[in-house]
Amino acid sequence: MSSASTTPNPASTRGRRRRFSIAHLALALPWVALVIDAWKPITDNSFLWHVRAGTVQSEQIEVLTKDPFSFTAGGERWLTQSWLVELLYGWMEGLSGLGFVPYMLLVVGLLIFAGIGLLAYRRSGSVTATAFVMVLATLALISFLVPRPVLFSYLLMVLVMVAWDRPQTRWALPFLFWIWASVHGSFVIGLAYVGLSLLMDRRWKMLPTAVVCGLATLFTAHGFGVVDFLVEFTQSREALGYITEWRRPELAEVVFLPVVGAIAFILIGAYRRLIEPRHLWLIVPFALLALTSVRAIPPAWLALVPVVATALTGIGIGSRAGLRRRLAVVFLVVVLVLPFLLIEPAVLSSDRFPVEASAHLTEARTFHDDVTGGYLIWAEGPDRRVYVDDRAELYGDRLGEFVAVRSGEEPWEPVFERDGIAQALVGVDDEIRTELSDAGWQTVFADENYVVLRP
Repeated sequence: MSSASTTPNPASTRGRRRRFSIAHLALALPWVALVIDAWKPITDNSFLWHVRAGTVQSEQIEVLTKDPFSFTAGGERWLTQSWLVELLYGWMEGLSGLGFVPYMLLVVGLLIFAGIGLLAYRRSGSVTATAFVMVLATLALISFLVPRPVLFSYLLMVLVMVAWDRPQTRWALPFLFWIWASVHGSFVIGLAYVGLSLLMDRRWKMLPTAVVCGLATLFTAHGFGVVDFLVEFTQSREALGYITEWRRPELAEVVFLPVVGAIAFILIGAYRRLIEPRHLWLIVPFALLALTSVRAIPPAWLALVPVVATALTGIGIGSRAGLRRRLAVVFLVVVLVLPFLLIEPAVLSSDRFPVEASAHLTEARTFHDDVTGGYLIWAEGPDRRVYVDDRAELYGDRLGEFVAVRSGEEPWEPVFERDGIAQALVGVDDEIRTELSDAGWQTVFADENYVVLRP
């Protein structure tokens, strides 16, 4: 049975959906979360080096294929997967500094949630069901909506799902996948969604479209380099393990709760006989994907949205609980305006980044962590080369070496001598700070978070 056949006839229920309800107001929840989140201090170090990669590529008029930012891997082969959005970052920074960040987060975030709402309403035919999905969407995505290129990957995932949902819009899919492959490596998740949806619905006449979508990803600026990038990325699992967002999630932690909620709604839908065995083509692979890492939770959850909405089909239809129109308008205005009264100007987080400490560095090679590396690339790169940042696919085993040296598990002397390191910018609680001080290194600057030391 097609999922469309379970959707209530809009004409038959139109009269029962005229009154505003709490469900209508719940649809505004993402707006509140987005406004407050967008104007938080900028803490994403990965975003910062992406900005500088954009300006470097604009100046060189070519995409980056070698590392221009570090002295530990400088000149080594490195493909910047996100070249298209990096050019956008560089251009917008030239116009307004980093002032564009909150507005970018707000606009892209609104488009993401609007697409989710459209998908949910198409499948469920219910405002109440859509409200449930939007609440889950807010919980699932809001902490992941950061200014780095992955933000646009979520938008492209939603656009691909919306386009696939209607025969009239599937012509846009190859173009969307070309953009996605130029923005982020997660385009393979979108291809998986298309392929699994094809198997679920047995729409074999759409197979040529799916094939063209895959071929389109090979015609970006890197060509077949996108395949090399994916291979190198899969071979970097050990290095990725040193980055918090790539750890495996715990089933009971807050970040995984939206997935638990999605599975719960799906089980309810199965009990109501709205979920069929064919839906397992989407449910099983993407539920397993969510278990692989914290970073995988948002795209996995997004892929489950059509199934969750189908499971909630008809929820709330015929309910008499409503709000008077004038009261609803007042509530809506408050919801739209109030978040702006809670925000502060968006700035770089001085707790997260060594904004003041970096001013005390000389031109000498510096030992530092990946967060500082991203900041230094943006602030002084590519003139100042960094020791390490969060490009796990580039550094590989060097990330493990850095972690071991910083924590005192391995001696620092051989590493410093090999790489010509003559100063250190480290956290006040890092073990290496004590070791360097004991070795006679002098503290030339210190604040609540960072210390600069030189021999």
